[in-house]
Amino acid sequence: MADRIVCKFGGSSVAEASQFQKVKAIIQADKRRRVVVVSAPGKRNPKETKLTDLLYTTYDLASKGLDFSAPWKMIADRYLGIAKDLNLATKIGEDLNALEAKLKGQDSSVTLDFLVSRGEFLCARLMAEYLDAVFVDSYPMISFDERYRITPKSYETISDKLSNENLLYVVPGFYGEGPHKEVKTFSRGGSDITGAVLANGINALTYENWTDVSGMLMADPRIVASPKPIDYVSYREIRELSYSGASVLHDESIAPCRAKNIQINIRNTNSPTDKGTIIGPTPKTTARPITGIAGRKGFSMIYIEKGMMNKEIGFGRRVLGILENEGLSYELSPSGIDSMSIVVDSKALDAVQDIVLEDILLQMHPDRVKVFPGISLIATVGHGMTNKVGIAATLFSALANESINIRIIDQGSSQINIMVGVDETCMEDAINAIYKAFVK
Repeated sequence: MADRIVCKFGGSSVAEASQFQKVKAIIQADKRRRVVVVSAPGKRNPKETKLTDLLYTTYDLASKGLDFSAPWKMIADRYLGIAKDLNLATKIGEDLNALEAKLKGQDSSVTLDFLVSRGEFLCARLMAEYLDAVFVDSYPMISFDERYRITPKSYETISDKLSNENLLYVVPGFYGEGPHKEVKTFSRGGSDITGAVLANGINALTYENWTDVSGMLMADPRIVASPKPIDYVSYREIRELSYSGASVLHDESIAPCRAKNIQINIRNTNSPTDKGTIIGPTPKTTARPITGIAGRKGFSMIYIEKGMMNKEIGFGRRVLGILENEGLSYELSPSGIDSMSIVVDSKALDAVQDIVLEDILLQMHPDRVKVFPGISLIATVGHGMTNKVGIAATLFSALANESINIRIIDQGSSQINIMVGVDETCMEDAINAIYKAFVK
């Protein structure tokens, strides 16, 4: 099994019949490509509504007993159009009619997750027929436990279901079996995770993630003009970059491949000869001091000040407990001797801010507590920064030269990531300044 390749094709790669044809050419170009994972068909043009969003709309209307014929027709037309253009003698029309009847009858078996998962399910059925491949459903092959984690049993089942190395398999992404035997979807972009889990389960040689870009770039091209491509990035670096805003690959898709040192290759369906970006183990040497820069907006900082805070045992734990009680996770927590800052997602905080601040005042008795909104976090990532003198100085000087005030500084002991917080209005300028300092 070790010489097989798992290929995941994103929504843009299966948006229409011509894209299906590109997928077929890619599969036929390398006989090691034996497992294909597909997303739901993506948008064919910027004005089009995503098919997954149409499924959400359909469920919302159907569950309220309202007319859902308009979005449903758009959904059905997409699949029937692809089948017609590829001259497939498929029974997918019967599947769509049966599902429509259940929606009209408000059949309880059609849950939100079940209906939304049909986007990938129906696409995989079409792809399997077009490639003359074996269709294998993700449900119940991939299963989740009560904490929404992939069960160990899943990998055993995958190994068994996809055991024939001579067969070509097509598997729908994005969903599996929940702890109560129900269809359960991943978060958006979860087809990436499906591909990674399958690669782990069959001990694949490589996991190819086919999308509409030729790998990763050192910065967002919408912010930095013509950023350089990334040829190789480690599992650790991609986790940091994905979490901080680089959106080529779902960040949860790294762990299954990392567990078995399976390389991930980001490729372009529309330009299949491009080598793309390889994601793999930590390299022994690096050509550049940094690998990439990524930034995200939408954060707030809770600032707490109290004299002799460092002598108050359990202060930080109790503050974080207040956040936990309101369902808030935190991003960073830079602290001083008599002060503590906690960076959280602004939207999540907005809903419970008054309660959080009141609890901090009542339980912690601070001298001062204040929320600073409108913060962006920028991650500068690279193994080349490790144990190198002057890296931080270069970064901070670059920002100072552009008169950008740094609100937050955080660097982990691994030294592969320097995180800075700046005002949201400065994020684009900050990323350009850092890129220019290290790359140009």
